[in-house]
Amino acid sequence: MAKINKQYGRAIIQPSTIDTKTREVDVVFATETPVSRFGWEENYDEVLSCEEGAMRMERVNAGLPVVDAHNTWSVHSQLGRASKVWFNEKREACARLQFSQRDEVAKIFQDITDGILTGISVGYRVFKFQREAQAEGKNPIYRAVDWMPTEISLVPVPADIHSGVRAAKDEQNEIKIINFKSKRNMKNEKRKDYEVVDDPVKKGDEITIDGEVYIAEEDGEVGDIIEVTPKEERKAGAASTRTQPSAPAEPTAPPAPDVESIRKEATEQERTRLDAILVSVRAAKLPDTYGIELYQSKKPIEECRQAIIEKVVTGQTPAANGSHDMRVGVEAIEKKRAAIQGAILHRVYPSVFKLEKGANEYRGMTLVEMSKELLSERGVNVRGLDKIGVANLTFSRTHSSSDFPILFEGAIDKMLRADYTFVEEYWDKIARQTSVSDFRAKNLYQVESANGMTETPEGGEIKYTTLVEGKQSIRVKSYAEGIKFTRQAFINDDLDALSIIPSRFVKDWDELRGNLVWSLITDNVTLGDGKALFHSDHKNLLTGAGSALSADGLSAAMLLFKKQTGIDGKRRIRVIPKFLIVPPELEVSARKLLTAITPSNTQDVNVFANAFDAIVEPRLNSATAWYLSADPNAIDSLYYAYLQGNETLRVNNEDDFNTDSMKYAVRGDFGASAIDFRGLVKANGAA
Repeated sequence: MAKINKQYGRAIIQPSTIDTKTREVDVVFATETPVSRFGWEENYDEVLSCEEGAMRMERVNAGLPVVDAHNTWSVHSQLGRASKVWFNEKREACARLQFSQRDEVAKIFQDITDGILTGISVGYRVFKFQREAQAEGKNPIYRAVDWMPTEISLVPVPADIHSGVRAAKDEQNEIKIINFKSKRNMKNEKRKDYEVVDDPVKKGDEITIDGEVYIAEEDGEVGDIIEVTPKEERKAGAASTRTQPSAPAEPTAPPAPDVESIRKEATEQERTRLDAILVSVRAAKLPDTYGIELYQSKKPIEECRQAIIEKVVTGQTPAANGSHDMRVGVEAIEKKRAAIQGAILHRVYPSVFKLEKGANEYRGMTLVEMSKELLSERGVNVRGLDKIGVANLTFSRTHSSSDFPILFEGAIDKMLRADYTFVEEYWDKIARQTSVSDFRAKNLYQVESANGMTETPEGGEIKYTTLVEGKQSIRVKSYAEGIKFTRQAFINDDLDALSIIPSRFVKDWDELRGNLVWSLITDNVTLGDGKALFHSDHKNLLTGAGSALSADGLSAAMLLFKKQTGIDGKRRIRVIPKFLIVPPELEVSARKLLTAITPSNTQDVNVFANAFDAIVEPRLNSATAWYLSADPNAIDSLYYAYLQGNETLRVNNEDDFNTDSMKYAVRGDFGASAIDFRGLVKANGAA
């Protein structure tokens, strides 16, 4: 069996048949001219059999669409249809194309009439090939004896008659290739054809047919017709006698290396190197196993990154012929999987995920029925299978044939990235975002001129200042939790496991990041100068009776802001507080202080009305302490960081065949750090 994608062939317009009144024209869209193709196992010459019975007529009878350059994604791309299809005496497939009366199509039809637009290409699918061997040195002929045209396109550059353009990946089918060599028996009448059954055959194998032992002259898959010779005519070498050939045992693949176990065993320096390699590998959308392979090679990190680039470049599929364009689309299985995924998302969380086009037909299906749809699309025979049988296929080691792990992984990924209405978090308002390239500590610098601008006399020398540098660091760490979808849940059509993702995983991620940022304040972290974030030496700590949340307390806190100096400790800097941060116990007091009133005299004017944005934060561990914070984009204070390219949660499928379940690991990379004290003031409040 071999997989052949949808292909495009050449067609010929017959100018003499153009009817400008009805906008019709005849074309020859397929001939039996051999076209060179390039295959994974061997190159071959393809021939489309142009005779009754070889072409499937389901789509033909419905009227093949005529489209613009194989664009089948929009109705606006359809230019017309084939009103009639037939075979002529030259064994050519012909069609009469009728073009739309739309104004925009009229211009295209005029170009056909004027002989400007002459290129036509046909899209088709092959279901069965008949392989015919040729003389030594020549490509075998693959005769398509069961094929179906899907559309006819107008194109600026049609496929050359002497070379083929590899298919766009719109649809895939299991193609049966039959080795056809009836003429060979004329050379040796004692040779005979044998259809391989049950197991593949290797050249030289002995096969018992009707009690007589024969020798296989070539390899053959199940269903192939191969040549065999009586044993007395050809002594077999080391072949062993068997009634039916047995397929060679496949070697057991070694277990995939585990990233976490390798990380635990590595030293700190090696863990840093491994993490850097994994970041680059994942950014290139390569598997972690390749990253582990590079890590175990002991190559320097730069050489590993160069190898990743080369891997990506060489992994691109080249065009079959450099002189032709290639159109790459979406496989039919991917379209169906996306539609089913949309139906599942709508079912799990209808308020967030609307039912998209194409998903409606799967809306009422159970998970078992959805899996049968995907298995059938892959060519797996599911007729007559009950729930248990479908579940066994879905949760077997041939997961790739069921598509469910990929489908669920995509659904979980969309859930993680969707917008949900939870209790609002405010940590990202008081901290500034940055990113890091790996898991090592990254230095964060503050730079401030020591002297500032000074008067320069005419002709005088400019005085160059030095930069005063402060240094803090930030480090991103990985956080993860998992979800498991079991075989029992699949059979029971139970999607509760997925429905918890918005309420648990996304909320957990929000809370984790908030905990890390707010802990910088509540833990009063130590800065690079060896002193706490809020410290009397930093002149950002208000204590005593005057630190209570009141008009006087706010005045005192604002004064601390206005007296702050730069890194050199000399120059006054301008820092404006923006946020008033309080615990729940002080919420009412804070809102009263910030509420505008209509005073009867000047003494009653509320000077702090709407002066700050109030943030009420339950994580604050003191019932009396409150804070003022500047805009983090105006002055450095708190920072949070993500691993570069991983600003959101991501999900990985981790198959667990021992427990009949699909395991998904949800991961996020995040870090937080305090870089400067000048953008924050703390008031201890009244005891």
